[in-house]
Parts: sequence; C-alpha cells; structure tokens
Amino acid sequence: MKRGQMDDHNIAIVGLGRIGTAFLREILAAKDGYCLKLVCVVEKQETEGKQLAREKGIRIATLDELIELNVGVDVIFDLTGNAAFGEELRARLTNMKNDYTNVAPLNITRLIWALISDEYLPAVHGTRYQAIADTLLEQARAGIIK
Repeated sequence: MKRGQMDDHNIAIVGLGRIGTAFLREILAAKDGYCLKLVCVVEKQETEGKQLAREKGIRIATLDELIELNVGVDVIFDLTGNAAFGEELRARLTNMKNDYTNVAPLNITRLIWALISDEYLPAVHGTRYQAIADTLLEQARAGIIK
C-alpha cells in the first residue's frame, strides 16, 4: 500500500426504495474515488434499485446473509425508513457479538451523500425540521418525553 492510500470501506445498503436507489446510484458513480466497496444490498421487494443492483452484478443478499458477513462489512446504510427495523438490525449484530459493523442512520447517510454528490438526496420528510418534529412527536407518544 502506498503512503497515504486508504483501505477500502466495505459497505452494504439495506432498503432500495426511492432513497436507497438514489443512494445506490451515487455510490456506484463515486465508489472508485472514495475507497468504497459495495459488498451487497438487501431489498425484499422488486424495486428499481434492486434491478439496478442486479444489472451491475452487485450481490443481493437476505438480511440473514448480511448478518452472516459479520465483520466483512464496515458500515450498513439502513435506508428502510423503518426505525423498528434499524433496532432489529442492531440487535442481531449485537447477538453475533459484532461490535465492529456500524449501522448508519439517515442523517449519516445524508452526510456521506453531501461528500460524494452535487445532487440533493431525496427527502424522506418534507424538511429536516419536519423530521425533528416527527421524531419528537413519536417520542412523546412513546412516553419518552413529556
């Protein structure tokens, strides 16, 4: 390895809906220059993103197969938009004693997007402020905040 050369970062994308597909496209366009190695994607439904992954020869895995990759994945981008799924994913990694692999939430995905793309990541919520309001409302409903 040359001085200053970085190792590849092994990544996976879970959820190839509207947001995940847009993220996949940017990763495919930028990966050579950013030391990113897309190990696999996970998507149950037939989506445009899943078809794109198939066309590009990217491994389409089940959640179980992703978990079995263990420390072969540095970062999992959870783009399902489902908080319960993210919790399940983290719990399954913990059950495997995998403290190495990180699950990146949407705000970290947005940060990565900003670094690799000149485009805007499509909004899940109307705005960042709407996302904060939705989060606070859900926390209030759950009794986490009063």
